[in-house]
Amino acid sequence: MSIKKIDVVLSPGEELPEADSWLVIDILRATTTMDAFFSSGGRTLYPCPSIEDAFTLRDRLAAGGDPPLLMGERNALPPPGFDLGNSPLELLEYGPAKKTAAVMATTNGTRALLKAARSGRPVRPACARNAQAAVRAAASEGGTLGILCAGLKGRSALDDAACAGLFVEILVAGGDAELGDGALMALEIWRSCPDMERWLRQSVHGKRLIGLGFEKDLVFASAVNSSETLSLFGRTESGDPVIRRA
Repeated sequence: MSIKKIDVVLSPGEELPEADSWLVIDILRATTTMDAFFSSGGRTLYPCPSIEDAFTLRDRLAAGGDPPLLMGERNALPPPGFDLGNSPLELLEYGPAKKTAAVMATTNGTRALLKAARSGRPVRPACARNAQAAVRAAASEGGTLGILCAGLKGRSALDDAACAGLFVEILVAGGDAELGDGALMALEIWRSCPDMERWLRQSVHGKRLIGLGFEKDLVFASAVNSSETLSLFGRTESGDPVIRRA
């Protein structure tokens, strides 16, 4: 199968078009951290729309046995009571294999994933690190591919747009898919300077993270095609949203 059309939604506040599958990007940092989690031994991740929902779910899951890892951020920093923040390097230092299940809540990324999942179509978290693998998996679905950028607090963000442009570049190299306006804009951004780390450093979010001491996270997130790990959104038997390694 092959991709016939690519739609990029640059802002999470937009209405989502019809698509046969979705890639969701929050390169700084939720989907990059998810890739690190699954690449390093994590098996099950529960995305939550809010900090409060994450605490509730963590406690419910803990009541049934070993408590899951609680990670995420509010305004880029770990919320009080969380085990970890949203830093992929902090997560790798902790070691995802110690707790193979995690509950995660972030300002942008987990909400974007849940929004895409409401379409009922296959949804995959994606980032620059697993770009080629994610695009290859999406292409296997065929039809129209939607790429949703998590953005920053409801608005579009340069970092995610550049990453979406990278995805479109990979896709157009493999075929003649029709590009929507969002896909064309993202592609123009990427082609104007195909340097992921530069885009991350120039973005508002990237500058904030550097100011908070997370510069190494930007370097890590900018390593294009350094991972082959894939994960896929689904639901548990009880109906909880869950992401599992594919």
